[in-house]
Amino acid sequence: MADDLGPHDLDIDLDTDDPTPQALYRWLLASVLFGRPVQQKVAADTYRVLIDHGLTSPAKFAEVGRERLRGMLDEGSYARIDYVMADELHEVMGRIDSEHGSVNRLVRASPDLPALRDALTAYKGVGPKTVEIFTRWLPEGLVGSEA
Repeated sequence: MADDLGPHDLDIDLDTDDPTPQALYRWLLASVLFGRPVQQKVAADTYRVLIDHGLTSPAKFAEVGRERLRGMLDEGSYARIDYVMADELHEVMGRIDSEHGSVNRLVRASPDLPALRDALTAYKGVGPKTVEIFTRWLPEGLVGSEA
């Protein structure tokens, strides 16, 4: 794997002007994992474990309890901060689901990139590094395309 992993390394297609809602969700999930102080390989492996276990939308996190999610994080070797990350993933994905319905809607309904950054950093566990990772790969013109 490359030194700086991107969506293409995880088979997430953001190379189009109109990425799918699933691609945007998957890249945000991966970005949250990459945004923490863990090795990129661990974050990538953990992302794959979460997707393989069916966490394919923000709403799916509500169906998985803390201990089961923690176990998935451990399976991906994301063990050092597994309880913290399990809680943060539940909160981030739960709020996105309840407030926006999807990552796609959050991105496209944000009036501009600063507003998207502000919305994302309002979630516990999403800091500037996570936002930078996520937004770096978004196609130009996607943010605010629904407004």
